[in-house]
Amino acid sequence: MKKTILLGDSITEWNPLKDNNIINMGVAGDTTRDIFWRIDEVKSIEAEKVIFMAGINDILMNFPFEKTCDFYNKIMSSLKENFDEIILMGILPAVGDGKLSINILQINRFIEDLAKENNLIFLDISELFFDEEGSLNLSLYTDGLHLSSMGYQLLNNELLKNI
Repeated sequence: MKKTILLGDSITEWNPLKDNNIINMGVAGDTTRDIFWRIDEVKSIEAEKVIFMAGINDILMNFPFEKTCDFYNKIMSSLKENFDEIILMGILPAVGDGKLSINILQINRFIEDLAKENNLIFLDISELFFDEEGSLNLSLYTDGLHLSSMGYQLLNNELLKNI
């Protein structure tokens, strides 16, 4: 197993996945700007792979879409200098109004395009968080945003396939 950094916000920080080859560099409340500001710390870690998921806090803090995209581009450029493999994860769905869902989809489309342009893996597991009727499976969440133990089990099953 390659040494892997998990990079992101609270969803990453609170992930219970433990392994000597996994370095959790999630920070609760981080926006893409915050992650960019600490990117040198991330780059100082000896690892081959980074799995990066962020952006929900940008949406919740009403950052302009263009600002989030700009920081994603800066983070990607910086990560590509230091890591052999980068996986970009789509933002997970969350409970909220239609505008929240639209913003998540918009950023996820941007992330997917960014991954394609840079020959990176785009990992979008959003569909796993919906039930057969197309409603968000609330048992996978503690508060509609953060994951329950069942939600983390689902997330980590997918992460481990890519580590």
